Amino acid sequence: MADGRPHGRATSLPIPAPAGRGRLPWPLRLGILLAAALVCVLSVVFGVVQPGIADGNGLPWLVGHLAALVAAGLIWWLAPTAAPGWVIVGYALAETAYMWAYGVHAGWLWPLLMSISVLPGVALVWLALAFPAGRLRRGFDRRLVITASVYLVTYAIVTLLVTPNHVLDASHERSRYAVLATGDVADALGRVHAGVMGAFAVVVAGVVLLRWARSSGAARQVAFIMPVAFVLWLVIGVAWSLVRLGGWPEHLRLVVEDLNAFSVVLVPAAYATGLIRMRTIRARAVDLVQTGQLSETGHDRWDGAVKTVLGDRTARLVWPGSQRTTDRDPRGRAMSSVGDADAPLVYIEHDAALLDNPQLLRSVSASLRIMIDNERLTAELRHSLREVSRSRLRIVQAADEARRRAERDLHDGSQQQLFSVALRLRMASDAARADGQLVLADGLETTIDQLASAIKELRELARGLHPALLAEGGLVPAIAELGRRCTVVTKVTVELRERPRQLIEATVYYVVSECLANVTKYSGASSCEVVVSDHPDGGLRVVVADDGVGGADPARGSGLRGLADRVDAVGGTMRVESPVGAGTVVSIHLPG
Repeated sequence: MADGRPHGRATSLPIPAPAGRGRLPWPLRLGILLAAALVCVLSVVFGVVQPGIADGNGLPWLVGHLAALVAAGLIWWLAPTAAPGWVIVGYALAETAYMWAYGVHAGWLWPLLMSISVLPGVALVWLALAFPAGRLRRGFDRRLVITASVYLVTYAIVTLLVTPNHVLDASHERSRYAVLATGDVADALGRVHAGVMGAFAVVVAGVVLLRWARSSGAARQVAFIMPVAFVLWLVIGVAWSLVRLGGWPEHLRLVVEDLNAFSVVLVPAAYATGLIRMRTIRARAVDLVQTGQLSETGHDRWDGAVKTVLGDRTARLVWPGSQRTTDRDPRGRAMSSVGDADAPLVYIEHDAALLDNPQLLRSVSASLRIMIDNERLTAELRHSLREVSRSRLRIVQAADEARRRAERDLHDGSQQQLFSVALRLRMASDAARADGQLVLADGLETTIDQLASAIKELRELARGLHPALLAEGGLVPAIAELGRRCTVVTKVTVELRERPRQLIEATVYYVVSECLANVTKYSGASSCEVVVSDHPDGGLRVVVADDGVGGADPARGSGLRGLADRVDAVGGTMRVESPVGAGTVVSIHLPG
C-alpha cells in the first residue's frame, strides 16, 4: 500500500440518474396505471360475463392484478430505474388477454389472446432475479430468462397452430390458425407445457434457495423477503401445473386456481416492500454520527458502527496510507471509496451484495464524509483557539512588560530629572533670597511647589502602571495598600502558601484595583471585603464583595467586560453576582 490506497480495484459508489431523468412525468405514469387497472376490470367484467364475475377465479384474479399495479406504482416511486414497474404493468396487461379470450368468439382473435396470455410468466422470474437493482447482474440469470422467453414464445406459436378450440369454452368459434391440429395434440401439448413449467419452477426455486443458503448476511439483508415470495409463487405455480395435468379433486382444484390468481402479487409486493425497507434503513446511517467524533484511536469503534449500519459483520474501513492488510477471500468483496476518486478520505470494504443497495451505501458515505470533515474542521478550530489563547496571553504579557518598563523609565528617568531640576531651582531660590531678590525667590518657590505636585502625580501614575510595592513585596502589601487607598471601608485578607507567577500576580492586582474603583464610583457601599486565597482545586481564588446597591451587569459596561477578558486571557474564570439592592460579589478563579 505504498501509494496510500488499498490493494485491489476500488469500486466507486453507484450514483443513480437525477430524479426525473429517463422517466415519464408523474401524471402520465398515474394515467398509465389507471388505464391498466381499467383494462383489468373490463377484462373480467366482459371476458367472464357469461359465467359471471363471482364464478371461477375472476374476482381473485382481478384483486391480485390490481394489487400488482399498486406495487408497480410504488416501485416507480422508489426504484432507481423504472424498468421493474414497466415489467409489472406489461405483465398485468398481457395476462388480461386470458380473461378477454373468454368473451371473444371470433376465430381470428381469441387464439391470439390465448397465445399471448402464456408469454408474461417469465416477467416475475425476471423481477425476482433483478431485485433490487432492476437489471440482471449474473450471466446465468440472463441465460435463464432468455431460455424461458424463447421457450414461451415457441410454445405460444405452436399452441396457436395446433389448438382448434377454446381450451375452457367449447362454444367458441374454431381457431383459424390451427393448421396442424390433429386429435388430442393440443391437450397433450398443454400437459407437456405444464410439466415443463413445473420443472422450470423447481429448477429456479432450487437456484434461488441454494443461492440464499450460500449468501452472506449482507446479501440476505439486501434480498429481504424476495426469495420467500418468489419460492412461494413457484410452489403455487407447480401446484397449478399439477392441477392441469388432472386427477385432483374439484374443490382442491378450485382452491389452487384461486391461490394461483392471488399469487401474481407476491413477487411485485415483495419487490416494493424491499425497496421501502431499503429506504427506511438508510436512516441507520445516523448511527454513525451518534458514535461521536473521529480520532486516531477511534477507528475500531467506527468499524463497529459501519458493520451495524451496513448489516455486514465483515465490513471495515480502510484508511488511506494505513498498512493494514486483509487475508479475506477477495471474491464477493467490494471496495467503495468515500470522497473524491483521486483523493478518497476512506475506503469501505464490504460485501459485494451491498452494491445492490446503493442508497444505503450513499447514506453511509455521506455520513462518513460529514464526520471526517467535521473532525478535520474541529481539529483546525481547536488549533485556532489555542493560537488565539496563546496570542491573547502574549498580548497581556507584553502589556504588563510594557507597563513595568514604563514604570522603570518614569522612576529612573523622568522623576530623577525632575528631582534634579527641583534641586537646582531650590538652590537658585536660596541664592536669590540671599541677594535680597525676594520677588524672584517667591516666584521660584511657587515653581518648586508646582514641580513637586507634578512629581507626585508622576509617581502616582508610575504606581498605577506597575506598583513597585507589588514587584518588591508581592500581593500581600500591594493589596493591603489598595484597601487603604479605597474610600470605602475595606477588609483585606491575603492568604497564599506561595507567591504566584508574575503574570498571575499582576492580574490579581489589577482586577482588585478595578473592582475597588467600581465600588468607590458606583456601588454606594458602606463596606467592602477582598479575599485572596488558594483555591481548593488549585490556583488562586479572588473575591471582592460589597454591600452596595448591586445591579452590576457585565453586558452593560466595558469595565467588567475588560476584567473578564483579562482573566480569560490567562486561563481563568470570572463570575459576577449582583442582585439589585443586595450588593455585588465578583468571584475569580485563576491558575497558579
